[in-house]
Amino acid sequence: MKKLTIQYLMFLGVLTLAIVASQILIQRTISDSRTDSRIINISGRQRMLSQKITKSALKLPLSKSKEEFNRTKSELTDAARLWTDSHQALKYGNERLDVSKMNESVFLARLFTQIQPYFQSITEAVIELDQFNYDQLEADAIPPQMEEAIQAISDHEKDFLKLMNDITFEYDRIASEKVEKLSTSEYYLLAGTLLLILLEAFFIFRPMVKTSKRKDHVISEFNDYVQQSISALGQTHQEKELADNIIAEANEKIDALSTVNNNLRKRIKQTKNEYEKKLSEEIINYTEISELNTTYENKITMLEKELKRMKKTV
Repeated sequence: MKKLTIQYLMFLGVLTLAIVASQILIQRTISDSRTDSRIINISGRQRMLSQKITKSALKLPLSKSKEEFNRTKSELTDAARLWTDSHQALKYGNERLDVSKMNESVFLARLFTQIQPYFQSITEAVIELDQFNYDQLEADAIPPQMEEAIQAISDHEKDFLKLMNDITFEYDRIASEKVEKLSTSEYYLLAGTLLLILLEAFFIFRPMVKTSKRKDHVISEFNDYVQQSISALGQTHQEKELADNIIAEANEKIDALSTVNNNLRKRIKQTKNEYEKKLSEEIINYTEISELNTTYENKITMLEKELKRMKKTV
C-alpha cells in the first residue's frame, strides 16, 4: 500500500506539472496574442492613416477659408504624427509594444526595408506642407512646392499601402502560426495528460481497486463470521440461561436435600444420643443386675456350701 501511495504521489506530481505547464503555455500565448492583436491593429491602422494623410493633403489647397485650411492642416499633421509614431513602434517597438518576437521574421524585415523610402518621402512631404499657411495660397493656382509635396504623397501612398498590406498579412500569418503551435502543444499536453491518467489508472487505481475488493471480501467474510458469532452467542446465551436454570433447580434440590440430610443427621444424632443414653442406662442396669446376680450367686454358693456342710454335719 505504501508503494501505491508513492506511485500515486509521483503520477499526481507529474500530472500537476503537466497541467501547470499547460496553463503557463496558455497564459503566455494569450499574453502574446494580445500583443500580436495590437500589432496587427496598429499595422492595419497605418493603411487607414496613409489614406487619411493623402486625403487631407489633397484637400488642403482646396480650402475656402483660413479656418478650413487650418483645420485640414491640423488633421494632416495629427494623422502624420500618429502615422509616424506607429511606424516607428512597429519597426523598433517601445515600452508599450513589444515587437521583438514578431520582427524576427526575415520576410518582415525585408518588407520594412522596402517600405522605408515611401515612408520617408511621405514624411518629408507632410513636413513641407506644414510650412504653408492660408495666405500663401493663390487664387487660381497652387504654389509649386505645395503641389510637389501633394504629388509626392499621392504617388508614394499607393506603394506604401501595398507594402503595408503585406506587412499586416505577415503579422497575421506569424500570429496564426503561434496559435497553431499553441494548438499543437495543447494536443501534445492533452495526449501526455491522458497517457498519465491511463498509466495512473492501470498502475495505481487498478491495484487499489483489487486491494479494495480483496478487503471488501475479507470484511464480508468477517461480517459473516461476526453474524454467526452473534447467532452462536445468542444460542449459547439461551443454553447458558437454560443451564443456569437447571443449576438453580439442582441447587434448590441440593439445598433441599442438604436440609433434609441435616435434619436427618440431627435426628440420627438425636436418635444416637437417645440410643446411647438408653444403652448406657441398660448397661448400668445390666451392671447393677450383674452385680446383683453376682451377689445372689455368691449368696447361693454360700448357701449351698452351708447346706452341704450342714448335710455333712447331720
